[in-house]
Amino acid sequence: MSVIYVRRSCGDIGRDVAALLGGAGVSIDGKVVLKPNLITCEKPPTTTPVDVVEALADWFMDHGCDVTVAEGSGWGDTWEAYSVLGYARLEKRGVRLVDLNVDRYEVVENEAAFVLKRFELPLTLKGAYVVSVPVLKEHSITGVTLSLKNMLGATLGEKGRVARKGRFHRMGLDECIVDVNLHIKPSLAVIDGRVAGFGGELGSKPKKLGVVIASKDLVAADAYACTLLGRNPLTVRHLVLAWKKGLGNVNLNEAKIIEI
Repeated sequence: MSVIYVRRSCGDIGRDVAALLGGAGVSIDGKVVLKPNLITCEKPPTTTPVDVVEALADWFMDHGCDVTVAEGSGWGDTWEAYSVLGYARLEKRGVRLVDLNVDRYEVVENEAAFVLKRFELPLTLKGAYVVSVPVLKEHSITGVTLSLKNMLGATLGEKGRVARKGRFHRMGLDECIVDVNLHIKPSLAVIDGRVAGFGGELGSKPKKLGVVIASKDLVAADAYACTLLGRNPLTVRHLVLAWKKGLGNVNLNEAKIIEI
């Protein structure tokens, strides 16, 4: 049974993160990559707040991990987003920042993929404990953009100032979301729903929900987060496809929800 951990935020994100990761039994002392959603330089809730990523970095470093924050912005410049949104300060704490749009890579293959049977895997992610750290947000095409959709940014970028991930739209967005997760296989989702984004992926309208969600099952985490946006997860196509590919369970009747 999938387990979803929900924290009603106490106002101290460090305590929230520690409670969630401790409750989930996260135990790792190696290479950790934190993947926020920095689609542009817009402030949260269009993008992941830096404080939740900072709290995660502190927790993992306190447990002996080497921590990298990695993103490949789709509608802007990744380094500009790091600077404008406060992520650059993490380097002073010993966190490495990487722009995945221009990362070195190796080609991997998976015949189970829908369309991305060959995939350029950024080497920053190879062998890492990958944590998807999205903000809880709606999306104009896929309905929601949560931990699975967030991983589209963990890919190489196309040339150009904007639409660096446009190939996924051309190839089938829902299928590509699933395929990227099949290749990367994130280990954990931490979804920041303290202030959620409504109305779309850009220029999101904030609404205070006051929750943070964690699960080792990204499909289940996203399914629960859908309900907070007033959506039935069984109507979100990429979640159903991910479930059918064995990436997790979209059926909340078969999940255990634990409030911490």
